[in-house]
Amino acid sequence: MHHVVFWEDGGATDLNNLALVCRRCHRMIHHEGWQVVIGKDGHPYSIPPTAADPKRTPIPSFHRRRKRSA
Repeated sequence: MHHVVFWEDGGATDLNNLALVCRRCHRMIHHEGWQVVIGKDGHPYSIPPTAADPKRTPIPSFHRRRKRSA
């Protein structure tokens, strides 16, 4: 589980601010410059560090949660 806005920076522990990531990916986020954002579609996207992609093109997650209808 990863807080998109880091918990230590005031990020909430709720579904709108969480992304499921494996241990390896979590390490890459915290130690190798990767970033996770929630897109306009409500799904997580990984953003590589500039060393891997100078344009930092967002990569959509392959695992998408379903949105609940109200």
